[in-house]
Order: sequence, then structure tokens, then C-alpha cells
Amino acid sequence: MINAAANDEYRVLVTHLPGSEPNGQQWRWRATVLEFPGIAEVGGSREQVIQQIQDRISEILRHSEIVTLSVQATPTPAAATQNEALLAQGWDDHGLFKHDSEALRLFDEIEAERDRTPVIWE
Repeated sequence: MINAAANDEYRVLVTHLPGSEPNGQQWRWRATVLEFPGIAEVGGSREQVIQQIQDRISEILRHSEIVTLSVQATPTPAAATQNEALLAQGWDDHGLFKHDSEALRLFDEIEAERDRTPVIWE
């Protein structure tokens, strides 16, 4: 489990909500931990939602750990042909253009032309 320091700090957005919720409850305050958007509380007072957030963070940290993962990406060989590069990315079928070595260059030219031509919405 994680050994959290006693002085860890978290930024909390505390919002005063006018009116009532659609279900008819009169929640007046909401607090959300900015570093953990999934941690949010609602309550009748500012102090109440802040205390609820402190309690939630303490409970979560008691049963959690933080780990750092490293993932090695599979590089595409520099000398690979375009087809080999596509196969390495998981594209095993190019449809109508499967055996046309010039097709990918054609599509690159089409995309380049699209990039040069501005789109005008009317």
C-alpha cells in the first residue's frame, strides 16, 4: 500500500450550486478533486463537502498504491517497404489496392492537395 506523506496536498474545486438537483434534493455544494476528477462529493454546506473529500482521499490512499509503468513500443524498421510498415501496424489487407504499389503514393498526394485547399462552409 502507499505511504502517503501527512502533508500531501490536492486541489479541490468547491462550487456553490443554486437551486436544487433534478431529483428534488437540495444539494447546495459540490467538491471535485482536480487531480482525480472521479472523486466528487455533494452536500449541504461548504465545510461538509470539504470534509467528505478529505475522508474519501484518506480512504482511497489507505487501499491504493501508485505505480509507474514503462511500455516499449515496437519500432518500424527504417528499411521496411510501405507494405511492411502497414503490416507491422496491423493492416493486413488494403482492399482494392492491395497489390498496387503506387496506390499509397496516390493517397498521399490526395491528402496533400486537401491540405492545400481551404474548406469553405456555406
